[in-house]
Amino acid sequence: MGRYILSGNSSPYEGKIIKGNSLTVIPELPFSSLSSFGTAFLSHFEGSICPAPLLQHVTLIDTPGILSGEKQRLARSYDFVEVSRWFADRADLILLLFDAHKLDISDELKEIIEKIRPHNDDKIRCVLNKADQVNREQLVRVYGALMWSMGKIFLTPENVRVYTGSFWNRRLVHNDFKDMFQSDEKLLTDELKNLPMVAAERKVNEFVKRVRLVKVFVCILVKVRRNMRGIFGMKQWTKEKLVIALKQIFYGHE
Repeated sequence: MGRYILSGNSSPYEGKIIKGNSLTVIPELPFSSLSSFGTAFLSHFEGSICPAPLLQHVTLIDTPGILSGEKQRLARSYDFVEVSRWFADRADLILLLFDAHKLDISDELKEIIEKIRPHNDDKIRCVLNKADQVNREQLVRVYGALMWSMGKIFLTPENVRVYTGSFWNRRLVHNDFKDMFQSDEKLLTDELKNLPMVAAERKVNEFVKRVRLVKVFVCILVKVRRNMRGIFGMKQWTKEKLVIALKQIFYGHE
């Protein structure tokens, strides 16, 4: 049914394969809460500690493949959708990989995207891999079908960023879009390299957003308190009037 593979760089464990149960009890790693998904999930989760320069600043998570066709009838032994959301909420970049020669947007994939999309829209990218396996006309049709399918799932006017290429070291079968493949590969690599800086900026933005929400909440409390003559002596109709006016007060201070 596939495995979750964690690739990172941690000097005390360099060159080792660490099983899921062990990953949840290592203090240096942020995976302790994954134990709540049970041993069925942890048996499919393992970490590979590699001495790669990029992994000194970035941790990669490779999830199992999405089930499609008849395989969707097979039940996983753990909650795959909830596990995917756990990783998505903590990730700085989410890559959805598709093969150009067998594009399939399954029901399971739709369910996962709909689950992780709230609060993660700006982190999701699509990668159309093995694009050299199809000819020019087929690639144009596949690319259009992918954009159309993603538009139906995301329900937003903005299109998801799609990186197109053949992300391996083999020789290209069709090189009609060779320049585009090389350009997208460089753009994707640069985005991965810049993740640490982007992550810091996102944390600052989230902090500012939370501060604004707290400010709005405080303003609402002050406004409501001024209109209260006394908590215990307040009549029921007065309470209901304040509750009805909360929406107007909120948008007035947002």
